[in-house]
Amino acid sequence: MYDMAKCPQTEQEFCEYFYALIGKSLGQPANDFEQVLSRAYPWNGQSLMIPPGVGPGIRQQPGAPFYGLTQQFSGQPKARVFLPSNTPDELGYYTRCMQYVDDAVGTFKRTKRQPTAQDANLVWAWYLAGPDNAYAPLQPAEGGGTVPPTTTGISKEECQEMINASLATFTGIAFGNKVALRMNSGKLLSIVGGGPTEDDKPVELISRPDIHAWESLTIEKGE
Repeated sequence: MYDMAKCPQTEQEFCEYFYALIGKSLGQPANDFEQVLSRAYPWNGQSLMIPPGVGPGIRQQPGAPFYGLTQQFSGQPKARVFLPSNTPDELGYYTRCMQYVDDAVGTFKRTKRQPTAQDANLVWAWYLAGPDNAYAPLQPAEGGGTVPPTTTGISKEECQEMINASLATFTGIAFGNKVALRMNSGKLLSIVGGGPTEDDKPVELISRPDIHAWESLTIEKGE
């Protein structure tokens, strides 16, 4: 039996943790997976359902429920869970996507399709269903998984110093600034004659090697 107080250190350990958590075993019938993954499970003195996955650019933090385990959920479970990762995929998700339902002959693993409860002869499984991002444990095995990290914080003065230093090196743009647009060819986009002075006239664009007035555009606030 998996030690539920131990943060899984490998993907295989996370598989063991997941099945100990939901009270199922690999290869057992799984046509009830929607009901099973909609249940609440004990965590740190609470009863929680495995939460839905987080958005792009977000990393799970130590102390997250279920050691950072989340699931694909849109109205109901979608037969996939997400393990935390330190590696983003091409869409910016810091997760390793695992599918936990297949059939006995591996149809869904082979076709990369997600099953529904209406599919026949489903069994509990465990296989990669997304980019090969490495699983990254949120804490050591002996961490226990229930105590979030603490921080000492910073003073108001230190915070202001950090803001001032950031502003001093800020290189962004603001309304009223002028910008020029460089194309993939390396040439600059230029408006012939600086552009028409009357309404509803066509604008003629040409390429230019240097930035002058006709290559400069002013940033204005839109609606």
